[in-house]
Amino acid sequence: MKKYAAYVAGEWVDASVGGNAIIDPASGQEVSLAPVLAAQHVDGAAQAAQQALARSGWASDARLRADVMLQWAERIERNVDALARRLTLENGKLLSEAKFEIGNQVNVIRFNAGLARALSGHSHSLGSRVMGVVAREPMGVVAVISPWNWPISLLVRDVAPALAAGNAVLSKPASQTAGISIEVLRLLVECDGLPKGIVSMLTGSGGRVGQAMVEHPGIDMIAFTGDGSTGKGIARDAAPTVKKVALELGGKSPFVLCADANMDKAIATLARFIFLTTCGQICTAPSRLLVESSVENEVCERLAQAIDGIKVGPGLDPASQMGAITTRDQYEKILDFVERGKREATLVAGGEPVAGVDRSQCNFVAPAIFADVDPQSPLVQEEIFGPVLTVQSFASDDEAVHLANGTPFGLAAGVFTQNLDRAWFLSRGIKAGTVWVNTYNRFYAETEVGGYKESGVGRMAGFDGLHEFTQTKHINFDSTE
Repeated sequence: MKKYAAYVAGEWVDASVGGNAIIDPASGQEVSLAPVLAAQHVDGAAQAAQQALARSGWASDARLRADVMLQWAERIERNVDALARRLTLENGKLLSEAKFEIGNQVNVIRFNAGLARALSGHSHSLGSRVMGVVAREPMGVVAVISPWNWPISLLVRDVAPALAAGNAVLSKPASQTAGISIEVLRLLVECDGLPKGIVSMLTGSGGRVGQAMVEHPGIDMIAFTGDGSTGKGIARDAAPTVKKVALELGGKSPFVLCADANMDKAIATLARFIFLTTCGQICTAPSRLLVESSVENEVCERLAQAIDGIKVGPGLDPASQMGAITTRDQYEKILDFVERGKREATLVAGGEPVAGVDRSQCNFVAPAIFADVDPQSPLVQEEIFGPVLTVQSFASDDEAVHLANGTPFGLAAGVFTQNLDRAWFLSRGIKAGTVWVNTYNRFYAETEVGGYKESGVGRMAGFDGLHEFTQTKHINFDSTE
């Protein structure tokens, strides 16, 4: 077991304050130990952050911010393999996926380092001798609360633009993946030039550390990625201090498959992102297949073939095609949904226990596909967050849009068709923050992400993501006469 220390107000705090054991979901063994902090640590970090912003040139020196971030990116790039192994041990995902997740953050950080030097406002001529300057300034102290499914990607996605914009950052990573989160943030806080207090990493429970962040009057903004009910609670509890809140919450993303689509590409893409990638534990997972009725039977048959024989096993095993479910609670939740599906719908394929594993220790589940599902069933309406796919058919594009919009969520969607007019109609009709056409789950540092409806508020990544961590100030100049 590897023991970690948190970093609070420029000081390391080890696990002697109380330890949280992190479990390898592929074996049930303890692999990491992280400190369990409390509200007083949040207060200390917030005060140190305020002082660092006031006394250092961090908020005003874009070149310094860019330099620190470029150092951070280089340090991650040199340590991808070791970081990826730790990520797999704590999260359960395939090692190849972990390497992709870690490595991709190098590009994200470098992009935001460039934006740090490009942050600008605008001006207006308001009269013969009157000028209005609209300056863009940092929010101040930002708390970033990140989840366990893509713990480094979703951590860096918020921390990088927050720092680029000139803020101080208090990071609260998910307890289940706190070790790897500390590893990545350690590479940041050890960079030359980063003022003491600008970055703190506070480990512990959401109910204690996260709640203290939400309620603290010295924290100016909360950036949260995670469960919808938690996000709603954050919005409610942040209201008394009128904090800015950016939320990326759950999803129940539709995958609209038209009869004229390239079926080979569409089915391979769907299977990859609902089953193989993080075992479907992605908020954008295409968990609802909406297929044109004329090809429904063919598509179901091909999907059944696609999941037949998928090798489920430890993420460190090169032969594995699917890893483990990250937490025991999530594992049990998925199994409950599968059993419900067997009672309420038609099991197309999968849904059986993974053979040859100790179910009392290992969180392995097999893919499951259900058809003939009631549109109001929890199988369709609730985020399962696992390798479970529902199939619904449509006879017209209007019906496809109606079905796609038939849940409280609106995070992402996919459309597969070779007809440009259909692609445009469906993409514009679906209420989602991202719609991929003839591809899926493609994220770029340059383009924003975020949700409609109950999938969240605010936008991350790209220029909009940088601006999310700023506020504007109008400075009005008049003549001295």
